[in-house]
Amino acid sequence: MQQNNDSEVVKLPLLMGKIMKKLHSVGDPILEKYALSRIHVHYLMALSDCHKSLSSKELSEKLSVDKANTSRAINDLLERGFVEKEAEDQKSYPLRLTKQGEMVARELKEHNAKELMAMLSVLTAEEKIQMKSILTKISNNI
Repeated sequence: MQQNNDSEVVKLPLLMGKIMKKLHSVGDPILEKYALSRIHVHYLMALSDCHKSLSSKELSEKLSVDKANTSRAINDLLERGFVEKEAEDQKSYPLRLTKQGEMVARELKEHNAKELMAMLSVLTAEEKIQMKSILTKISNNI
């Protein structure tokens, strides 16, 4: 009986990979509309969800990403008018979304929620609760 379970478990990375590929691409229509890339999504969402200004360092820590990658992404978002500095004279200046950045973040959230609901529509309410519990347990163990 253990052999059957092991053969099913080894299929999990393939299933999770397929799901991750879909989740990563779900916001692409919105990103294309604003000529943004997937890397920008994390920063837009983090600033949108925070409801306060954050420094680049705080963003890097919040997202668990390299400071150099954060700097490149933020500089791009600054240049393109999606993010602004709260104060020019500070070394570690706080960042916030511009009106345009807020609009894009809102569109991404609405679009992603709609797509996620469609993806999960095959599950019962109980299965969704179980899925969240299982994924949380795994995430907390990583």
